[in-house]
Amino acid sequence: MLHSHSAKIAMKGGVEEFDTTMPPTLRRCLLQSISLLRKRWLGQRANMEGSGNAKGKEGSDGAEFLKIVFSWTLKDVVNNNLYKHKVTKIPRAFSSTTDYMNSFIPSLIEETHSELSSCLGDLDRAPFCEIFSVRLDRSKIFKPTKMLFYKISVKRTNNGVKDVEKYEPGVGDLIAFTNFKPKTINDLKRFIRFYHIAYVHKSNKDTGNISIVASKSFDKVFEHAMRRNNAPRLYAIYLLNMTTNVRIWKALNSELKGASRSMIQRVLQADSNNGENCQLCFSGENHSVACSRVQMLIQSQNLNESQKDAVLSCVTMRECHHNDTIKLIWGPPGTGKTKTVASLLFSLLKLKTRTLTCAPTNTAVLEVASRLHHLVKGSLEHDTYGFGDILVYGNKSRMKVDKYQGLPDVFLDYRVDNLMMCFSQSTGWKHYLKSMIQLLEDPKTEYDEYNMRAKEEDGLMSLEEFAKQKYSHVELLYRSYKQHENDDPTLEKYFKEKYSYIEGQYLSYKDERNRRIMTFEQFFVQRFSFIGDKVQAYTRSLYTHLPTSLIPSEEIKRMCVALDLLRSLETSLRKAKLKQTFNGSDGGESILDFLGRLSIEKDKCLLTLRSLSKAISLPKITLKYEMAKFCLMNACLIFCTASSSTKLFTKGMTPVQFLVIDEAAQLKECESTIPLQLPGLHHAILIGDERQLPAIVKSKICEEVNYGRSLFERLVLLGYKKHMLNIQYRMHPSISLFPNKEFYENQLSDAPNVREMSYKRHFLEGKMYASYSFINIAKGKERSGRGHSLKNMVEASVISVIIKGLENEFFRTRKKVSIGIISPYNAQVYEIQERIKQYNLVDPEFSVSVRSVDGFQGSEEDIIIISTVRSNENAKIGFLSNRQRANVALTRARHCLWILGNEKTLMGSGSVWANVVLDAKERKCFHNADDDRKVAEAIEEALLIQQLDQSESLFKKLSIRMAQDPNFSLQKRVIQTL
Repeated sequence: MLHSHSAKIAMKGGVEEFDTTMPPTLRRCLLQSISLLRKRWLGQRANMEGSGNAKGKEGSDGAEFLKIVFSWTLKDVVNNNLYKHKVTKIPRAFSSTTDYMNSFIPSLIEETHSELSSCLGDLDRAPFCEIFSVRLDRSKIFKPTKMLFYKISVKRTNNGVKDVEKYEPGVGDLIAFTNFKPKTINDLKRFIRFYHIAYVHKSNKDTGNISIVASKSFDKVFEHAMRRNNAPRLYAIYLLNMTTNVRIWKALNSELKGASRSMIQRVLQADSNNGENCQLCFSGENHSVACSRVQMLIQSQNLNESQKDAVLSCVTMRECHHNDTIKLIWGPPGTGKTKTVASLLFSLLKLKTRTLTCAPTNTAVLEVASRLHHLVKGSLEHDTYGFGDILVYGNKSRMKVDKYQGLPDVFLDYRVDNLMMCFSQSTGWKHYLKSMIQLLEDPKTEYDEYNMRAKEEDGLMSLEEFAKQKYSHVELLYRSYKQHENDDPTLEKYFKEKYSYIEGQYLSYKDERNRRIMTFEQFFVQRFSFIGDKVQAYTRSLYTHLPTSLIPSEEIKRMCVALDLLRSLETSLRKAKLKQTFNGSDGGESILDFLGRLSIEKDKCLLTLRSLSKAISLPKITLKYEMAKFCLMNACLIFCTASSSTKLFTKGMTPVQFLVIDEAAQLKECESTIPLQLPGLHHAILIGDERQLPAIVKSKICEEVNYGRSLFERLVLLGYKKHMLNIQYRMHPSISLFPNKEFYENQLSDAPNVREMSYKRHFLEGKMYASYSFINIAKGKERSGRGHSLKNMVEASVISVIIKGLENEFFRTRKKVSIGIISPYNAQVYEIQERIKQYNLVDPEFSVSVRSVDGFQGSEEDIIIISTVRSNENAKIGFLSNRQRANVALTRARHCLWILGNEKTLMGSGSVWANVVLDAKERKCFHNADDDRKVAEAIEEALLIQQLDQSESLFKKLSIRMAQDPNFSLQKRVIQTL
């Protein structure tokens, strides 16, 4: 009987539901039977359907990449040298596109391996949830594939663990399954047989169903779980999100639909043109006309000459139709890079050039989209008409678009929702347009239909029905009285009085029902207002979200006229004193009289509404994914992260002509291969600064082979010409002086705004707190902090005193100030964050942000305080010596930059920081921290605490030695320990 039941389940596609209510013994027997039958059945199914195209189907989903990840044992994951001899150095030039693509694949695998290893090291803080059920995915069971597809559901309850967020698996997540909550990787090592991972490839938050690809059969997982205890539980623990890496894999392995490699061929080797414009196309009268048009577009945008030249050079690339071109715009810190990009995109929008704008992160995408939105908004003639040509898309929960004013108007998810409502056949824009026309043409017929429906829906009861329903007990008593033929006059009188009361209640019931049905005047006013609101809201949604190519400007004018007429009629309607009933009771004007009096306005409104209904044709789209594709196909400017551009590799998608990559120097080259393969692409513009931080790479092996290098940087190394933005608007001249000399060969000029006297601000008294200073902290010592990171308690104490002084000064002057505290080491960032918690930093006019150098790239603050941390006799400074990291740290400040560090350590390092110290001394900007009394007191206090901490540590060591060796005298133990 059990075997028969198992056979039925297996033939249907697997176990219906693994839940925790089934007895363990019965579950184990059932699983064993199902596993055996399922293997036989799948084998027969594979033979019948064949497996010739299995590889192709799996490859289209990046399945080969998942197989590699699934093949790693726990021992493989923690082995840092697993791919050490398989990863090769990525060269500067390539002989073919195949060589180019293949050169990144080993590094991609190793980087994924390193990311997974790192995540397993932080299991105590990993989000997790409990699995409620697991079942085979029937939609995949009939396809010839070796992948194991399941559907899971999770318990939507708070996990109750401090500092660990509530978790629900999302698309692209790599998750580990265990029957216990591991706190460290050692917990997994003890139960190595239970190391089991899966990849989430679909997630439906409405139904709660989550589709996964598993590395092992869940039959064995549950068997193992049940052998451990009688009440099996299963947890999903978040490891990392693999979406970007899977997309890169697909791009490198030719798995993107309709991909073109013509642009890839342009970046293999040095270009003879070196980024110069094509002489064949950029000469003659046509080019002059094109230049004049672009110059007219950008003349009102207040650009400097270098910015104008950059925009002009890039936009006129569209004149070249026979050559694929690449441009590099070099944007050092504070040179108005985002403003330049926004101006470039604005020009391309006006020229109706379909363009994709990418960036490495959601934040970078939203920053440039927000700047463009502001620019476009100021140029629109009719409200929000024109935003339909702009589209931003990505993960809604991660992007947090609502924080950026105006961006919901151009975000794909909101656009799809709005247009779905407008396009609806039964409740959309056309429906309400028709309803308004009918109401104005024949309000009497509209009211009669309403009245009829209202009576039918209300279902007026007869007196008898009312009495039986409301007073059934009286009816029963009366029947009993009649059956016994009792002529008691008292009872007869009681029933007459009771029925008289019921009749009165029935009349009240009828009056109440009639009151619920509106009068003609009430109906018209309510209906006109309701339909009018819908027409106005949906009309605005249409001209906001539809591209201008689908709604000509003439129709927008007509829409505005229609909305004005509707608002005018509603205003007149509110002012008019209307009769209360249709039958003509005294007290005011009837609706028919009102419409007759305003017949000219009414007729004009009707004419406009009818014309709109005929002129604008809306496509019949009923599904959200179809609407999303419709929006993507018709937008002129599209914004997304580089990896998200895979969405544009869809059959029938409108080709993209221009590609703009912002923050291009922070984008790994292998990731840029995704948008570079877009079909129809002819021109690419990369904007960045290779002298600032590159992309973050987890693997030290990958870092050594140039995996984090950007396409921007490699093209510069190949000799491509860069168009430099050469005027900086951020830093006070005393701050920009050193980075300009050290990193940019004095090619940068200070803008007039930073040279004005008002730009020189003093936030604290004393030369130490001038616009630029190096503050020498000789007594501090570096020590290990969180993980393997370093911290310097003395520097942290000094920063705490400075912040307190700035806060006091703020409360005295009430002048707005923003402060950024930068340290290369995460342990120091954490230490400083803990120190400044004691201050009441709640005023929005006084903000303090503490981040690592990497976290500050792209940001700026009024005051920047840098904690270099390193303080040792060997002059070792580790990755602090990285010039790109130093460049970022030294160029974030607007008005004041204060650098804290140990003079001897930094001078002896022979790095860029030695130059910083020398420069500060030459410019008389070098100060000893002891010169400030409060700072000196803080240093002595910090040193005392540090000594006490060391003494406590010494005492603990001493206690351990005493406990371990009781025959050793206390005096000898103390001497030996010391």
